[in-house]
Amino acid sequence: MFSSSLGVGLIFGFQPPLIALTLSRLGYSSFAIGAVTAVSLIAVILCGPFYPRVIVRLGLKRCIVSGIVFAAAILLVMPVWPGVAVWMALRFIAGCALGLVWIASEIWMNSASGTESRGAVMGIYGTVFSIGIVAGPVLLEFTGTQGMKPFAVGSGCLLVTLLPLAMLRQVTGAAQEFTPLRGLSGTLKAAPVVMLAALVAGLVESADLTLLPLFGLHSGLDEHAALLLVAVFMIGNVALQVPIGLLADRYGRKFLLGICAATSCIGPLLLQRCLDTPLLLWPLLFVWGGTLYAFYSQGVAMLGEEFALENLPSANTLFVMVYCLGGVIGPSVGGIAMDVWPNRGLPVLLSSAALLMLGGLMLSSNPAARRR
Repeated sequence: MFSSSLGVGLIFGFQPPLIALTLSRLGYSSFAIGAVTAVSLIAVILCGPFYPRVIVRLGLKRCIVSGIVFAAAILLVMPVWPGVAVWMALRFIAGCALGLVWIASEIWMNSASGTESRGAVMGIYGTVFSIGIVAGPVLLEFTGTQGMKPFAVGSGCLLVTLLPLAMLRQVTGAAQEFTPLRGLSGTLKAAPVVMLAALVAGLVESADLTLLPLFGLHSGLDEHAALLLVAVFMIGNVALQVPIGLLADRYGRKFLLGICAATSCIGPLLLQRCLDTPLLLWPLLFVWGGTLYAFYSQGVAMLGEEFALENLPSANTLFVMVYCLGGVIGPSVGGIAMDVWPNRGLPVLLSSAALLMLGGLMLSSNPAARRR
């Protein structure tokens, strides 16, 4: 199950820059390139209501294997018909397939991990997923971005992640007895704070990865230093998920999420002042990147605590849908914030989103507020 998460993370980190550079050479606009990149997240949102039924019908392992094989095949087809219209259609179909893999993997991990170790398991999951994202651009350094080679290598790497699954038998027991909830709205009402974590995680992560280099350039950094902002941010993401998960298992998930939300609220506000001081900037980005992704990894762990096993497909599906919705909104709202308030807009937006998460956690911990 961790190997499939690595594969999904790899494609999330590998495909967007490959698509952007390929379409840019063909003369397409930035808007068109952005549309092709974003359509896979939109696919997950639109297909979300159907995922629980598919998971119940096919089972977890079949969903993961078929989704990865399908996505790998589409990756091979893409260089045959380069162009915005065809690639939007192919990316949409691939997004549907990878969304199924994504959700099935998380359900599998939540059902397989016990309550006492769930935070650590999800921390490992977050680390593996992030390693896949970081490995994507690194892989492009070796394959280049022209011709069939990068698409073929990416497809092959995606298929390789299935090898550990080939050694496992079909999942048995309660994990095969999932039944969908009557409606996704019921899931939202059952765990609003968990869904808030998904929304904030998607919004802030997508805005950071897309706009942090641009923020650095606007603040006077050269291109290399601006890209390094994201690199250090992602290193913190990779390194801190397991320690945060272990602490969450010991001290409670909501408490740890509150600490992470407070850190992610303060971090963006210090960014401008630290830009000229690397000894302050790199630790800030490292800690901020690690605590921010905990919204997602520990949010998934909270799903396993809030919902019975048979309701996990619907709960996990809505969680991913809300995360993807945040991922679609984040870069657009962040871009507007930067246009309106060039030096402060993005940090204020990111800090406000984390503050919203902190407020939601505090409200959910107030018994009087819950009774109302």
